[in-house]
Formats: sequence, structure tokens, C-alpha cells
Amino acid sequence: MKMIKLLLVLTLICGGAYPMLVTLMGRVGFAEEASGSLMKSGRTIIGSKLLSQKFSRSEFFHSRPSASDFATVASGASQSGATQKVGMLRMAELRKNLPDAGEDAWTTSGSGLDPHISPKTALAQISRVGAARSMNSEELTRLIETHTEGPTWGIWGQPRVNVLKLNIALMNAGKNGNTR
Repeated sequence: MKMIKLLLVLTLICGGAYPMLVTLMGRVGFAEEASGSLMKSGRTIIGSKLLSQKFSRSEFFHSRPSASDFATVASGASQSGATQKVGMLRMAELRKNLPDAGEDAWTTSGSGLDPHISPKTALAQISRVGAARSMNSEELTRLIETHTEGPTWGIWGQPRVNVLKLNIALMNAGKNGNTR
């Protein structure tokens, strides 16, 4: 009987009280993150700052390739490596399209959903985006520089550009005639 009481008490604490407390703390202390770090235009949800999206039109900056074709349910790395024929062909095709880009332009991230590209890869896309939007390279370079994030806490990682944020700024630049 003692064990059943202990089971019930631990079930209430571990299965009820603790998850509710952690959820409440997340919603109060980290409301944006707990809601998925969603980006909105007015009341319309455009996407999440934390998940990559597929941009294929020439007037937008493109994300890095995704092994899961940007599907969150099937996220994960590909089993196709650079030494396998399929991987080599895919990488060669991507390299041909963006020869001056960083490696992230032709390799997938571990999850396949990394929302960032390197500044080098963003800069390599300027000619395509500029031609499609009739914008000069100086405007686009400034836009990329403005949206380049540094290493986390100044020490971890590399400089990176969130593609969704950059493309939203690009759409706003087109509406307002500026790059801010």
C-alpha cells in the first residue's frame, strides 16, 4: 500500500506539477521562444526564426539545401555523403550554380532545417537577387551586413545570416525603397 501511495505522489509531482511549472516559467519568462519564435506580418504568421524555409524564386535569398526538403516531421541528415555518387553529383550541381559561395550553399545541416547561411553564401546570391529585383549590389550588400549575426555570446559559432529575416527585410526594402 505504501508503494502505491508513493507511486501516486511521484506521478502527481513528476507528471503534473513539474511539467506545469516548467511550462508556466517558459511562457512567462520566454514567451516568444515558447510560442515557436514566430515571425508575423500583421496577424499573418510568416514562419519561425528557428526553422529554415524553402525559397526557390530568384528574387529571394535561398536557404541551404535540406535533406528532408524542409519538412519538419522528417527532419534529419541525409545518408548521401560527399564521397557517394549521388552526393557528389548534387554537390557539383550546386557548386556550379554558386561557385563563390560557402560550403553551406551545397551541404545540408544536421537537422536539414538550419535557418542560417554564411554571409559568404548570402553575398554569392547578390547578382541573382539584384537582377530579379532591380536592386544594385551595394543596397543588397548593406542589407546582408545589417542582418549578419555574430557568434552566440561573442564566442560560439560563426557569423551567420537568418534567411527568413533577410528575405522579410528584402520585401520591406522593395515596398519602402530602402534597405532598412
